[in-house]
Amino acid sequence: MRFPNAAKGVKKIFTAEILSLIAAIVSVIAIILSLVTLAGAEAESDSVTLGAGLGMAVFIIGASVLFIIAFIMQIVGVSNASLDEDSFKTAMICLLIGIGASIVGGIFSSNATVQSITQLVTRLMSLFVTIFIISGIIKLADKLNDGVVSAKGTNLLKLITVIYALALIADLIVLILGGYTASVVAGVIAIVAMILDIVKYIMYLSYLNKAKKMLAEN
Repeated sequence: MRFPNAAKGVKKIFTAEILSLIAAIVSVIAIILSLVTLAGAEAESDSVTLGAGLGMAVFIIGASVLFIIAFIMQIVGVSNASLDEDSFKTAMICLLIGIGASIVGGIFSSNATVQSITQLVTRLMSLFVTIFIISGIIKLADKLNDGVVSAKGTNLLKLITVIYALALIADLIVLILGGYTASVVAGVIAIVAMILDIVKYIMYLSYLNKAKKMLAEN
């Protein structure tokens, strides 16, 4: 095995993404249960309200725990992989900046301007982490002469660029033009970006799985 640290790291990153996906699904269930709780309260059904409320609490706690575990595993995975490829070091820097932005946002939670800035920074850092992880895998694939994994990574980076560009265009349309028509156009673009984002996430998981196998076999 030529890159044992990267192999260990990418495996952890893959597991972290799986946990994040499960946590996201659990969060959706929690949201559905919150709606059931509200409906039960409106209908004055104590049994429905209590049952759905307890279920919502359990799923919220479960999702939070999964997200925390996934985040820790991602940090450890990126740290491990950075020992074999410098792109992961840049990903780690972006992770730390994102953490810092989240902390600042928590401290100044009552300041709307600071909140907006820190949320933007956090989103950007999350994007950069993904980009640098993929870039790192591409470089490792090139060193191992695996053209398939390298090409898939390049295509995935292009897709991520398109998704981010569409989201940015949607935000700019609302910001610059405003009004109902602009909101509708931005909404359509946002939906397209969301669908592409789901495709990207599936491709990202598939790519991490291929990278994990590649590093384990070489």
